[in-house]
Amino acid sequence: MTEDRPSKIWFDTYNNHLQDVFKESERLVARFPAPLNQLGLAYLSKFNATKENSTKNYICYLLPFWMTDLTSLSEESIKKFSLANIFGMLYFFIQDDIMDSPNGEHRDNLPLANLFYLHFFSIYRELFPSDSFAFWKYYEEYVTEWSEAVTNEHNSNYFMNDIIMVAKKASPVKIASTGALLLSNQPHLVKEVSYAIELVLVTLQMLDDWADWEQDNRDGSYNCLLALLHSHLQLPQNTHITDETVRHHLYVHDFLANYAQISLTNHQKLVKLGLHMPQLNAFHDSLVKKLLADADQIEKNRQSLALGGFHYFLSKMVEN
Repeated sequence: MTEDRPSKIWFDTYNNHLQDVFKESERLVARFPAPLNQLGLAYLSKFNATKENSTKNYICYLLPFWMTDLTSLSEESIKKFSLANIFGMLYFFIQDDIMDSPNGEHRDNLPLANLFYLHFFSIYRELFPSDSFAFWKYYEEYVTEWSEAVTNEHNSNYFMNDIIMVAKKASPVKIASTGALLLSNQPHLVKEVSYAIELVLVTLQMLDDWADWEQDNRDGSYNCLLALLHSHLQLPQNTHITDETVRHHLYVHDFLANYAQISLTNHQKLVKLGLHMPQLNAFHDSLVKKLLADADQIEKNRQSLALGGFHYFLSKMVEN
């Protein structure tokens, strides 16, 4: 699940901290045995939030910092949670790459994935000894949720039948938030905070699927936008919809607006929880606004085209 580079307080406030965390992750990866150290540094660089043109997955490493409003943990502890989530992110991304590649293109990254997982696990083992039964129970639960979600999403049609299961593909992210709550002696907040994060993860997946629907349609991958359109057209889930049909509903019938409304409902649910997590709420608000703005732009473009080509040309000139 990826996001555009922000210029928002939920990112800018922690930029210096992220610099430190990514430098530490680079230091640890550089110690991998050759050639895995160079391979690991190259893979890490693709997701480094402090580098230009990298794939951004801000929630993975910013979530621990967003937890500070609830937990008041030390900066050192928060950075450890962020570091652990970076290694977890790298590990699970490689798993996703392998599962999404029918020809096994990414199998050579398995040894690298195991080293990423080793650091992911060892950081949590340092924070939570073996007798921290509550933490390790949640750890097992979240990894199991991920396994179930990635295995069954296509057949189970999660977006239409059990929308929160869409978020479970990123369940390991919650290990950090739950760990922060347990470390700050607030186990009573785990359920609500986890649900809040799941709402955000659903909207993140919705944005990804809006951006990737053409590729997913070609590959036959599960896609929330396409699942909603299948339901709207009352078609069986395994029925292929042509790209032309999808574009017709997006650009003629403003179907993206229906899709975006689901993210707005997610935000209303998030706010209603009343958790003191302003950065998480602000982050989610920015995601919802992006979807709503895209839907609004489609409608404006269609209306301009309906008024004639010259009017459309003028409107684009004004925008630029």
